[in-house]
Amino acid sequence: MNVLRSLEQERAKFAYEAVAKVKEVSDFMNKKEIQKKYASYVKSAPVLILTNGLSNTLAFYLSKIKEKEIEYTKIGEKLKKLGSGEKAFENKAERIAYAYLFYQISKWLAEKANNGRGLTKGNDPLKFICNEANVQLIMQLTREAINLLNWMKRFADAMLEKEEE
Repeated sequence: MNVLRSLEQERAKFAYEAVAKVKEVSDFMNKKEIQKKYASYVKSAPVLILTNGLSNTLAFYLSKIKEKEIEYTKIGEKLKKLGSGEKAFENKAERIAYAYLFYQISKWLAEKANNGRGLTKGNDPLKFICNEANVQLIMQLTREAINLLNWMKRFADAMLEKEEE
């Protein structure tokens, strides 16, 4: 049965599943530090995007991941290995948290936003912004990323361990 869902519902569903995945993997790895770092990064992400721009923020996340591969799909493949117990990103909490955030924002923009077609139609968002996007599309991508992050912040606050304030 197909259910008609609003874009806001789709964002909420994606955000919930994204945060739940971080919780699941960090519990499996017995590394609560991943949850704390991720919750902190999700909380600060909208400000980073508004201050520096979406492409600069995604590039910053890539620099923190410290991987030679910059395609979000390749980062996603490495993240899947964590769930099966393989080592990825040197199993460092900071790098894993940034990798999840980079991957989840990119996946939403490339594949899920725009009624399941993706605003970049499956293309890597960072490369798309740098090579193909016009100003209007960059603004749309930025708004969409921030709307998704608002949901992710809510779920991270509710579901994950947080750093002491």
